[in-house]
Amino acid sequence: MKKIFILLIGCMLASVSVHGQNQPQNNQPRQGWQRQNRNQQPVNRNEQFSPAEYARQQREFFTKNAELTQEEADAFFPIYNELQQKKRELNRETRRFMREAAGPNASDEQSLKAIDAQAETNLKIAELEKEYLQKFKKILPATKILKIQNAEEQFNSQMLKDIQQSRGHQFQQGQQRPGQQQRPGQPQPGRPGQN
Repeated sequence: MKKIFILLIGCMLASVSVHGQNQPQNNQPRQGWQRQNRNQQPVNRNEQFSPAEYARQQREFFTKNAELTQEEADAFFPIYNELQQKKRELNRETRRFMREAAGPNASDEQSLKAIDAQAETNLKIAELEKEYLQKFKKILPATKILKIQNAEEQFNSQMLKDIQQSRGHQFQQGQQRPGQQQRPGQPQPGRPGQN
């Protein structure tokens, strides 16, 4: 258990370290995400999310940014998709516990179960990622694996921004979102210093 905890902490620190090294210098904007067609989004404002379109764009983005050959991409993506499916399955059960614990009548026991489930899921995901990293090392050089990890972070970040924009969730800092409750002691938007 101690080894797993140390592994999890190490993964988080490595992620932060890689993210920090990938930051642009001189306050220049990051250049990683550039679509040929800025209007192309996997989430259409009038349509449902398309997993196939998401997967297509993800594959295209990873392949370009990690400079994968067609053979490398063909070997990598089935393994990567398998890993993602296993992570989704782990998270699905955790979300069930979290929904139960988020209810207005949730007990301490339900909350504890949700917290424990989330911690256990995080450990299992860390173990899966370590296991699949070994598989990736057999088909790709370490430089390309690192490029894929950076591309994944950029891609997911941009997808989140696109989804928020498509749903009209761009709010200025400090603005209250619809349905968001005011926190005690937090000044109301537009009224600096007043509660």
